[in-house]
Amino acid sequence: MLEGIRKRRNSVVILIAFAAIIVVFIFWGVGPNSGGEDASGVVATVDGESIGSRDYANLYKREIEYYRNTFKEQFTEEMAERLNLKKKALDILINRLLAIKEAKEQGIDVTDKDVQDAIKAIPAFSSNGAFDKDLYFKVLSSNRINPAEFEGNVEADLITSKIRDKVLKDVIVSEEDVRERYFSENRKIDLSFIAVDISAAKGGITVTDEEAKAYLQKNASEFMAPARVNAFYAFAGFNDFKGKAEVTSAEVKEYYEKNKGRFETPAAVKARHILIRSDAAAADKEKARAEARRKIDDILKKVKSGSDFATIAKKVSQDPGSARQGGELGWFQKGVMIKAFEEAAFALNKNEVSGVVETEFGYHVIKVEEKKDAGLKPVKEVEPEIKEALAGQKAVELAREALTALDAKAAQAKGDDELKKIASSAKGFKAGVTGFFSEDDQGVELARNEQLKSAVFTLNPGEGSRIVETEDGAYLLRAVQRQDARVHDFKDVASVVKGRITEEKAGLAAREKAVKMLDRLKAGEDMAKVAGSENLKVASTGYFSRTDGFMPRTGLFVGDKETLFKLDEKSPYFPEVLSQGGRHYVLKFAGVKEAQEAGLDAKKEEIRARVLAEKQDEVLGKWLAGLRENAKIKINEGEL
Repeated sequence: MLEGIRKRRNSVVILIAFAAIIVVFIFWGVGPNSGGEDASGVVATVDGESIGSRDYANLYKREIEYYRNTFKEQFTEEMAERLNLKKKALDILINRLLAIKEAKEQGIDVTDKDVQDAIKAIPAFSSNGAFDKDLYFKVLSSNRINPAEFEGNVEADLITSKIRDKVLKDVIVSEEDVRERYFSENRKIDLSFIAVDISAAKGGITVTDEEAKAYLQKNASEFMAPARVNAFYAFAGFNDFKGKAEVTSAEVKEYYEKNKGRFETPAAVKARHILIRSDAAAADKEKARAEARRKIDDILKKVKSGSDFATIAKKVSQDPGSARQGGELGWFQKGVMIKAFEEAAFALNKNEVSGVVETEFGYHVIKVEEKKDAGLKPVKEVEPEIKEALAGQKAVELAREALTALDAKAAQAKGDDELKKIASSAKGFKAGVTGFFSEDDQGVELARNEQLKSAVFTLNPGEGSRIVETEDGAYLLRAVQRQDARVHDFKDVASVVKGRITEEKAGLAAREKAVKMLDRLKAGEDMAKVAGSENLKVASTGYFSRTDGFMPRTGLFVGDKETLFKLDEKSPYFPEVLSQGGRHYVLKFAGVKEAQEAGLDAKKEEIRARVLAEKQDEVLGKWLAGLRENAKIKINEGEL
């Protein structure tokens, strides 16, 4: 499973796409952390342009959340390392920067309208099916995202999409590609196998202390006691300081004047419509269009003569989304409907009915029931919203000031006891002394948060961190004591080391036995006799294909082993021993069921899409590799 997910998530198309990443944070409930310039270092530079640690930390956080949601309690730090998530997050940011730079050099750009349209299409900012500017600012504000910064990210994403589309425009999948993949993937084979278990080889293995000590010395990095820190921390929650923030009328007015664009109300209409489509299946397209036009003309006459619009819409409208509601579309603003429909609707007065409007969907008759002109909300109406925003800003400042004052006291403290007294007397804070903990200690809050963990483990005893802001508040950290990583004493890990050596020796012995058995089979000996000579039995996998992912009864991942499915009577033995879960497998072809032509049509489009994605990955990967080769990339390992 892990291999399959690694392949999908390592897609180069994914590795270039930022795709309005902040919106994804909002949907996942993983909001980006706020902070000024002092809150973010530089994790890398690409041709002199910086990638901030905050962007990197946020993206890495999203990757962690993705896998945690996928694997639940099975997700571990070791898995994160195996998947190389830190490198992947950085690769996404580097690739994106290179793609944008290349796009601009090629004259690729986007307009303000492109950005606006993209934002309007984001469901998080829609209310009743239409973009809601108030909701837009509210969502960004609640996640403490600067609108200009967000819009800049969306602009960059659109540029990235354009250059990606240009690079991939000539990538195609032929019918032969589809056929070849279908028959390859759906060829089912049955294998006979001999499994050599390492447990059988452990019995005769002994390991001396001298051997174990030498192994420990040679592999010291694998038996390290991790670095541990005992830290003082204080947390100031922004909500706790909101109540202490005083916002004056003058500040409200100043904010209103500087941010009037936030409080504009766009023109909007509330409308109904009736849609008549031409018969798409008709042989005579012109005749079908003429018939649809005749029907809509008759409907328009009835409406104009006083028939109830909603009643007619329920009976005859061919828009399944609105017909049951009498053609009701609700309120919508400009930029939501297709151009011809929008222009006709906004040209109407209240309770006015349009003429026939033709769009790509068919023929419409529109009735506007309510209409709102563009305007500006009065300051009194938006005063609570402004006060909330200003109080939030002031809460951040107050929290930082309070933490700075507390840090001055903590800096003078001598030892744990004094720090604990400071923590217990700190009013308005959550404060304490952690006791020793390592980076993997999930029982300690500072280890669960990547930002906090990164900050505290860079400190020496007596040093304090800069103020670290999270989604909910700000932290102040101070290292009290530190134990650097060290090799475990032999007496503490002797049994573990000996177990490791035993496991390795048994594995080598079992594999050597399996290899010798494979050599005997290749030399022409009977499989059952070879297995019997080692007190083993021949078993069968049963039929399976590449699309099954794993080989039955063995747990071997076979999705990437194309040669396995090319075995036949002439070349029956897989040329190498495969290993999984403490077992080594010798494999022999036993039977085949070729894919049937009849199943091709049903799978054709799915295969075409998959092969196209793979080809796009390959083309995009080579393109990005070329960009990276010609770029000056510097990575600050200390910020990772």
